[in-house]
Amino acid sequence: MSWFSFFRLPSRIAAVLAGVGLLGGVLSPAQAEAGYRKAPENYQDVNVKVLQSGPTLLFSDSPEMVYENGILYRDIVEGEGRVFFHHVNGTKKQRKLAVLMRPVNKLATITWGCRGIGDPDKDYFISARKGQTRYFNDYKELWKKARKNELKDKQDKGKQKNKGKRGVPDYSFYGKVPDLPLTVLNQGEYIEVLSQGNNMSRAGACLKPDQLLTGMFDFHARQPVEVIVMMCNPDDDIEKFSRNGNLLPMDEHPLRGTYENADLTYVVKKPIQMKRNQVRALCMASSEEPYYLRGRDRLTGRKTQNYGNYGVVYHLVYSVAGEHPIELGINPWGGEFYGAGLMISEGKPEVLSIPGKKFYFGKGDELDDVFVHSPDRKRKDAEFIWSPPGASNLPIRAFWTMNRPKETLINFSAR
Repeated sequence: MSWFSFFRLPSRIAAVLAGVGLLGGVLSPAQAEAGYRKAPENYQDVNVKVLQSGPTLLFSDSPEMVYENGILYRDIVEGEGRVFFHHVNGTKKQRKLAVLMRPVNKLATITWGCRGIGDPDKDYFISARKGQTRYFNDYKELWKKARKNELKDKQDKGKQKNKGKRGVPDYSFYGKVPDLPLTVLNQGEYIEVLSQGNNMSRAGACLKPDQLLTGMFDFHARQPVEVIVMMCNPDDDIEKFSRNGNLLPMDEHPLRGTYENADLTYVVKKPIQMKRNQVRALCMASSEEPYYLRGRDRLTGRKTQNYGNYGVVYHLVYSVAGEHPIELGINPWGGEFYGAGLMISEGKPEVLSIPGKKFYFGKGDELDDVFVHSPDRKRKDAEFIWSPPGASNLPIRAFWTMNRPKETLINFSAR
């Protein structure tokens, strides 16, 4: 296979290669595309402390191209869970993707958290970004509710509600927002998550040939629940199929498994305060770090690694100081990237598109400025929350810059 034809394979494969460092030598720095500025060549890395916490992640992305009906992944979860799925209908007929959940014992009580399901699309970037935008819109609204309740709780000094272990971040909304959606299932009952249909045998999401569907959702199961991801015919009974369908093997890229603690928090140790034209930076989701999650594929018992950390939610916690505005920019160091995130600054959450333009970026050394902080001689805290989008490449770099020089902007119209 030639190198040219190799890199025309689905972009998720390129994401794996970027994660293990192969694309770092192929995608050399180049001039930024029109509308972006060139990523700085000289910068100082910030010092961070990395903490791991969060839900159990069920990751279903292998086989990515599904050429026959079958069970794509299944496992049992109790407590906080998250599912990330990313599958393409590789057949020549319409198929149905379904995610079924049912009690392991007599009863299951499921509380639903953030939900970000894309729409079936032949453009993988579009499906992935829609799912992420919906997920972080949910996160924004739940954060606002939790924040409001937290401020009320502070008035009662005796309350220690939802206080996690010391030093371990707790991003769970289940004990902080009382009106989250709830599903109660008795033995023999089930819910199809994509359609949110209870005991509907033909529920699911239909995919035309070559369409991708990707998404992520969070939940809390008070009792053990079985989660089954499957691809089948549109008219198939999903409950029967979940019991009788063939278990599909992984493809050549073992992106499937169950992983513990799917939240990563990067805490920048010192406030970001710079002199004129200084630059600070941080690389995230690189294979050179020890933070790619390791787990096990429950269908085969094989140990696997989540190359790319898909389904992991990153929390970048930092503060800015000084008297000049500081811009946070994102550079798609691993290649093509198209996603979304959430910035929480001065107590206000804002969903961000990454990049903020209409199309994905990553063919050159682009830097997209996604947020501007104004310290005004005061220290101001911030949290940038993001997750690796399906179909995009990793790692990414965050840059903090001040007084960006106008000469770094590229004007392609003059060519």
